[in-house]
Amino acid sequence: MTGGAASAAQKPTRDADRDRHRGDDVSDLPETADVVVVGGGIAGVSTAFFLGEAGVRSVVVLERGTIGGGATGRAAGVMTLQAAREPELRFQVESLAVHERLREELGTDLTPVGSLLLWTVEEADAARRRAAMHEAAGVRLEILEPDELRYRFPDLTADDVAVATFSARDPWATPLATVERLADAARARGAIIREGCEVTGLELEGERVRGVAVRDGTIATPTVVNAAGAWARSLAAPAGLRIPVAARKRQVFVLDAAGTDPAAGPFIEEEARDFYCMKRPDGVIMVCGQPPGEAYDTAAEWGYLDDALAPTIRRYPALRHARVTDAWAGVRAVTPDGGPILGTMPAVPGYVMAGGLGAQGFARGPLVGRLVSELITTGRASLDLSAYRPDRFARAGRGR
Repeated sequence: MTGGAASAAQKPTRDADRDRHRGDDVSDLPETADVVVVGGGIAGVSTAFFLGEAGVRSVVVLERGTIGGGATGRAAGVMTLQAAREPELRFQVESLAVHERLREELGTDLTPVGSLLLWTVEEADAARRRAAMHEAAGVRLEILEPDELRYRFPDLTADDVAVATFSARDPWATPLATVERLADAARARGAIIREGCEVTGLELEGERVRGVAVRDGTIATPTVVNAAGAWARSLAAPAGLRIPVAARKRQVFVLDAAGTDPAAGPFIEEEARDFYCMKRPDGVIMVCGQPPGEAYDTAAEWGYLDDALAPTIRRYPALRHARVTDAWAGVRAVTPDGGPILGTMPAVPGYVMAGGLGAQGFARGPLVGRLVSELITTGRASLDLSAYRPDRFARAGRGR
């Protein structure tokens, strides 16, 4: 599941991120809440949605910018069932099921496009083992040999590809439209969502959460959900918590693919080369990896254009002279082991983490919201989250 970019059709939403301030008046925040969720991306808004479904009526979502204006609104919107490990596959299957439910209930757009991963000779055995693991889990993942690959995708140049894996079910959705529909549904269930409202501190009584501080006061609450994405670490610091989440910038360029045949195609990825693209009627989305190190800046970096174009043109030579129509960047929240951080922080009762989703943020966000809601309302989640415990890192936990 890859995220961190947005489609050309979403350009107005990114302009809205800069220019629009649609939030309600911060001065009318309630004095108390059962749960305060910090972060108005897909994970935070989904948490409010599912808490409302569970009957929790006093939920407040605080977003310092606009709903979906961060990593969610800049996500590619692709969801893939292709996974390297069986626990990750289970998580992705359940994530897609939640998105399919949202399509039925809220009318979110979810269009099957398929995902095609390309593997070299050195990677072919690992790709076949992956396909076998999917088959054992009941998830169809086709192995395409070179002749079959050329037959089914004649516009794709893949002479150096030894084998490809194809998942036809994998869909695409518009990230910002999805999170806005979720926000409307959460409001209908009683949630209060405030944009332009930055959390300035955490109120503790001993070790336990007692409230959050904002610019104009404090909201008393026994439960705080940290769904702040790449900013989760700084949000946890006031509580003396060390959250090993780092910010990783991803660059996106969009090309005009008008006149190419076929006009659309599957999501294509080369994992080892940190490259993916998707050919759509409104352009081609490409992402190139950024240098190591943290980066919170979302400005487009045109110096990476050639690095992004090269692998895309290698696969789609017809795009050699295509016009670049847009560029932007998003910031992902990544953890040392690549897995999310989900659950209550043992050192601070009432403090719940819902972050570190990395490249899978948009795809996994609704499932994360459901699981966090289950933890808050029942004390246990419907999936085994032991691999994602907040205290699994040696340096995680209460600071000294």
